[in-house]
Amino acid sequence: MLKRKINSLERIFFPNVCPVCEKVIGAKEKICKECIGKVKVIKEPKCEKCGKQLDEDEKLFCHDCENGIHVFDKGVCIFEYTEELKKVIYQFKYNNKRCYSDLFGYVGAKRYKKLLKQWNVKKILPVPMYRKKKQKRGYNQAEEFGRVLAEYIGIDMDCNCLIRVRNTKPQKGLSKGERCQNLRKAFAVDIERIKGMTSVLLVDDIYTTGSTLDGCAEVLKKAGVKKVYFMCVAGGR
Repeated sequence: MLKRKINSLERIFFPNVCPVCEKVIGAKEKICKECIGKVKVIKEPKCEKCGKQLDEDEKLFCHDCENGIHVFDKGVCIFEYTEELKKVIYQFKYNNKRCYSDLFGYVGAKRYKKLLKQWNVKKILPVPMYRKKKQKRGYNQAEEFGRVLAEYIGIDMDCNCLIRVRNTKPQKGLSKGERCQNLRKAFAVDIERIKGMTSVLLVDDIYTTGSTLDGCAEVLKKAGVKKVYFMCVAGGR
């Protein structure tokens, strides 16, 4: 009874809102009806390697994956990185709108739960944030997304297995080569926590070139992980 009263009070002072237009919506709703069409879920055709939306039906890979080599095995992106979603993710990352992770995790689980079972994923690992940066922001958005996804799918998340040991420049605005150099020796793995893990899923907010995910996958594979997959909230074309 007391818990129900507390939840009712929370809904009065902190009502559930649509991530796109920020209008108040029902407690169980993820997004309002008017905004469903503004958030584009990635569908076929999509890149076989990174999951980005493709423009041509006959292509199997995006330009980046066709012309480069990735360390990760495969991945998926849930939404297209449109102007509307850019605003949503900005609020999610920088304005403490952690509640938006419910939409991301719900849709990610609904679309890819079966695929994660096929991949035999044993653990969800959020891309780590440098300690001081996390303290300043107050949270790691990848952890927020991963936590909700883990609950919906029923796979454990481990926030301490993968560690960011070096602060780096923001990846935005850097070339692919600069991104790779920027992330060199940025990650480490807790060997004891990774023992026996044959297949893991990295989670992050935005997929651009895959440099961050490759950096994580490299140290994981050196530690003995056989397969490294990923899921990102959004991916550009």
